[in-house]
Amino acid sequence: MTEKLCRSPHTAFIMGFECSEPYDDASYLANLLTSEIAVLKGPSTVIWEILDQPASTEEIITEISDVYGLPREAVAESVLVFLDSLLNQGLLQRVNGS
Repeated sequence: MTEKLCRSPHTAFIMGFECSEPYDDASYLANLLTSEIAVLKGPSTVIWEILDQPASTEEIITEISDVYGLPREAVAESVLVFLDSLLNQGLLQRVNGS
């Protein structure tokens, strides 16, 4: 089985346009257990949308590469660093997938 990542059930997500004036491109995550907040901009918001369903790191890297028209090698490291950050903040969790 392939390990996948998914959103933690105790994470709230707010799109930036729903709560900011003037409108900006930032979105916000909140860990409801720790009250820790994360700000998402650009590709990080796209990654969060991909994680609406469990996805492997390889699937996420491929999707970001395709969306931005960049080689996988150009996005892989920053995607992995971002995912590790979300895992460390308790905003993502690991699940078994197929």
